[in-house]
Amino acid sequence: MKNLFTVGQVCKSCGISRSTILRMENRGLLSPARIDKNTGYRYYDIYNVTKVLHIQMFLNMGLTYDDAYSYYASSGKSPEILAALESRLALLKSAYEEMKLRMDDKQHLQLEIIKLPEYVCYQKEFKGTSWADKYRDMYNLFGEVVEKGYRPLISERIFVINNDDWSEKKSENTYTCCVPLDPSCADDSTVFYPNCTAFSMLCYGDDKSISKAHAEFDEKIRALGLRPTGCKRGIGIVNGYTGKEFSRENHVSRLVVPIEDLDKEEIDRLNRIGLIKNG
Repeated sequence: MKNLFTVGQVCKSCGISRSTILRMENRGLLSPARIDKNTGYRYYDIYNVTKVLHIQMFLNMGLTYDDAYSYYASSGKSPEILAALESRLALLKSAYEEMKLRMDDKQHLQLEIIKLPEYVCYQKEFKGTSWADKYRDMYNLFGEVVEKGYRPLISERIFVINNDDWSEKKSENTYTCCVPLDPSCADDSTVFYPNCTAFSMLCYGDDKSISKAHAEFDEKIRALGLRPTGCKRGIGIVNGYTGKEFSRENHVSRLVVPIEDLDKEEIDRLNRIGLIKNG
C-alpha cells in the first residue's frame, strides 16, 4: 500500500525491534495508521515513523516513555519535561567543560554567571590547615552518606563552603563539607539550600594553581562590582573520591559565590563581556 509501511519496514528504518513498537502502542504513544481486519497486520504512515524517531530521541536523551507521553499530552508544553531537559543539559555542560579543560592540558580559568539549583545536603563542619584536609573530610563525609543509606545526587558534586577567608597562612580554618542528595532523602539531618544566582570560576590545575585561583576570584568579584550574598564555595568536579586515576595535578574545580540578583543594566553590562551566556 502506498505510503503505508509494515512493522518490519518501520523497525528497519528506525533501528528498533518489533517489541519496541508494541511497547509504544501499549503505552498510548503510537497508533497504527491502519490495521487489516482480515489478517490483523499493522500498517504505519510517515507520521508514525517520524514520531517513533522522535520518541527514540527522547529516550537517547535520558527521558522515559512516561516523559514522552506527557510531552505529547501537553502539546509539547510540559514544564516537567523542560525541567528534566534543563537538568540533563547542565550535567552535559559540566562533563563537556571538564573534559575540554583536560584536553587543552594547561592551567585555565573560565568565568561566568550561572544559576545554582536548589540543594538538599548532608553536611558537617570541619577544621583544617590544608587542601589535603579538605579532600580527606570530603571523602569521609561521602562515606558517611553511603553508610546512612542516603542517595547522593548524580548530577551535582560535593562542595565545600569556606566559613572564613581561606588562607594557608592561618593555623586552622573552618569549612563545611556538603554532599547534595536526592530530594527524597530530605529529613531532619539534611540542610536545604535555595536556588540562586552565582558568580563562577572554573579552574584546572594542581593544588597550588587552585589556591591562586581563589585570590583571583576575589579580585574579579570586586572588579566587576558584584554583591555576594553568601560564603564562597569550592565545588569538586573530580577529586580523590571520584577516581584514583586522576593525579592531583589534573583536578578540575569550580569556585562559586552566591550574588544578588542582577538588574537589566547589570545583565547587559555582563553580557557585553561574555559573562552571561544567551542573555
